[in-house]
Amino acid sequence: MTTARETPRPAPAGAAPHVAPAAGGPAPAPEADGVPLLGNIVEFRKDILDVMHRGWQEHGGLVRYRLGPVVVHGVSSSELAGEVLTDSATYGKLGPDNPLRLILGEGLLTSDDHESWMRNRRMMQPIYAKQALAGMYRAMADSTADQLAHMERVYAPGAEVDVHGEMMRVTLDIVSRCMFSTDVSRTRDSLSPEAVDVAVNFAFDRLQNPFSPPTGWPTPRNRRFRRVMDGLDSMMYGIIEERRAAGPPEGGAKDLLDMLLAARDADTGEGMTDRELRDEIITTFAAGHETTAVTLTWAFYLLSRNRQVLRRAQEEVDRELGDALPTAADLARMPYLLQIFEEALRLYPSAPIVPRLTLKDTVLGGHRVPAGSRVLVNLFNIHRDERHWDDPERFDPDRFAAARKKGRHRFAYLPFGAGPHLCIGKHFALMEAHLLLAALIRRYEFRHVPSHRVVNHATITLRPKYGMEMTLHERRPSRARRPLGEDPAAD
Repeated sequence: MTTARETPRPAPAGAAPHVAPAAGGPAPAPEADGVPLLGNIVEFRKDILDVMHRGWQEHGGLVRYRLGPVVVHGVSSSELAGEVLTDSATYGKLGPDNPLRLILGEGLLTSDDHESWMRNRRMMQPIYAKQALAGMYRAMADSTADQLAHMERVYAPGAEVDVHGEMMRVTLDIVSRCMFSTDVSRTRDSLSPEAVDVAVNFAFDRLQNPFSPPTGWPTPRNRRFRRVMDGLDSMMYGIIEERRAAGPPEGGAKDLLDMLLAARDADTGEGMTDRELRDEIITTFAAGHETTAVTLTWAFYLLSRNRQVLRRAQEEVDRELGDALPTAADLARMPYLLQIFEEALRLYPSAPIVPRLTLKDTVLGGHRVPAGSRVLVNLFNIHRDERHWDDPERFDPDRFAAARKKGRHRFAYLPFGAGPHLCIGKHFALMEAHLLLAALIRRYEFRHVPSHRVVNHATITLRPKYGMEMTLHERRPSRARRPLGEDPAAD
């Protein structure tokens, strides 16, 4: 596998597990070279993954960086990542200065108040269980069918397509339908891919640069961000107010917003406030939209460069579906497609860096980590550790066959995090991705345009910097089309 910026092969770079401090106290972690005053800010803004990859190669699984006055510890070891992600008493969410709060408020992804986080997590857990999400499949399938119709209408055979843009389009439609089944048309302007770009890039730049101007200053970028957020909040609170006034729908919940409105704290019987609903809705959009879209984009890129894997995926789809869209039952008979998505998540984790804040002085990997320093768990590096992955740069979906997963270090693969903050939307994302892979591979073959540059670009998510230009080629399996939702046993 190659990209325009070739990823260097890592030297074995493990880190010792947590050890007791030596006499006289533990030493700080090794520090990466930086420039006076600014430290590593400029390098981080240019290519944070490249900087942290070099630090991993040169210093091992724990490296100290400086972003001006802010101390950051990079973690690239599965053992140390396990410590950080499972010990929420020592390593918490970033505090009130977390730029993501400007977008997400204090939803599950950003809340650093453990009691309110735990309350909302308990309330929401049943909504995102596998059984509950089965009811969302129809909305996902409808969006998928509309996406196929859109692509057939807009693109001629052999046309060039920005696959990243198309995946952003369909995953945004899916999460909109699942969240707002009766109001989906109202969300498309305020939650457009362009609006998402403005918000995400604004937050990530502030995360890397402690010298960013205050958000209240009337700079062009601040004003643009404020316009996006004002439009989003106006739309969101308007829908919440109308749903509350309408009362519970007849026959039970129709979408995720209905479920959130109906959720109650088991101890107090109270539901969420409008502000809490707004924050959890936006968090769901963030977790269920771009993260899946970028991984699907990388998956189609990897398939285009690995013809043998592509042919095997096509054979699985043709055998199980013929010329039909998949039902929920069909997905279970296509395990190789899911393995492709899991392997794409390994090589290109959708959220490549997981931040934490050290809440108290501690020792990690034998080194002193003071309270108040940030810890960045680098999944991009951990997923390439040769101690756990043979030939880690190679695209090999069979790594995720059941037999090969046995015995693997439990923190060697962390695309959805770990510990108490494991992503609540994991099953939603996997079902969505599995469906889209099946439907698109059944209908099209994507071939990467050789002249198009593919460069990793890490913001909050791991995007292809220049999109993903591919040519679109139709496939028409010979078996007759089965209507969506028809029982395959009847064939």
